[in-house]
Amino acid sequence: MKITSFERTVVSVPFVPNILSTDAQWHVRPAFPENLDRRRHDVLRLHTDEGVVGLGMSTPYYGEKADQPPDWIGKDPLGFEPRSVTGGGWAIALLDLIAKAHDVPLYRIFGGKMQDRVLVDYWMHATSVEVSAIAARRAAALGFHGIKTKGKLEDPLEDRFRAMTEAAPGIRIVIDPKERFYTFEQSLELARRLEDLDIVFEDPFPRDFDAYRRLKEETSVFVAMHLQNAQQVIEAVSRQAVDGINVSLSDWGFLDMARIAAAVDIPVWQASNVDLGIYDAYRIHASAAVPNCTLASDMIGNLVHEHSLLTAPLLQDGYATVPQGPGLGVELDEDAVRRYEVR
Repeated sequence: MKITSFERTVVSVPFVPNILSTDAQWHVRPAFPENLDRRRHDVLRLHTDEGVVGLGMSTPYYGEKADQPPDWIGKDPLGFEPRSVTGGGWAIALLDLIAKAHDVPLYRIFGGKMQDRVLVDYWMHATSVEVSAIAARRAAALGFHGIKTKGKLEDPLEDRFRAMTEAAPGIRIVIDPKERFYTFEQSLELARRLEDLDIVFEDPFPRDFDAYRRLKEETSVFVAMHLQNAQQVIEAVSRQAVDGINVSLSDWGFLDMARIAAAVDIPVWQASNVDLGIYDAYRIHASAAVPNCTLASDMIGNLVHEHSLLTAPLLQDGYATVPQGPGLGVELDEDAVRRYEVR
């Protein structure tokens, strides 16, 4: 089998109503220069002389983006060491192709399946009390056990969370303020007001392992950090700073970081950019390959966008079922790809 060509299709799939914040500051930041609704993704196809196609997807971006495919023309996918293939985009397509060439699901390349399904949370942005309650009710009706959201200390957070819990009794709320609870003292004061709810604080204030340990010790609220490399995980677990970890990387880095946490029985979940179906499937395979990815990930592009671009849904009753076909084990809905293509 030889790689013969690269194919790239640019798409933009809107979010469904009552998901994104009306607060502009949650949209316009250095990493997000426009409203999230204007994000684009690249749907990538890696073609071979045997007709087998590897599927990949870029991370979201805004505006025009030049694409520079790697120098893989004429190369055999089985000539690559999978561990050396990292990142998103074309790397996803190549790993999909390698697994298809072996006729195994991608999780076998990642080391083998440790769980048949992966817990997933519903997702929403920083919205009003009323919209939050509507979203929580929808999440519960769809079978989700938790909901991840955004917000900052100045927002009516307690009103939001109590409205969500009233709308969906027993639901777990993961709040990611992106450090906008500002200080240990302010975070602790809010946590103590919310201890009767099932709440996770993710990155409530700027990273300080000792202060995070104190927060964990002085409140019953579940304390988590969003970490980007293995050294950070080692430090967090050695300092007993967290109850759980949101792991930033998607493939080999995720596996390494999750296994470090597993050694001390700390659960993890896998970060996402609230992407579309191909990227979600990629993360699901990696998540299935570790035993402690038991906290709910937010791989929910299937439900918060108008379409996942896949022919079949990945989620059911708050879980992502691990695809069993070769490679990613998913198929593109070609009509949907054409409908959302940016021409």
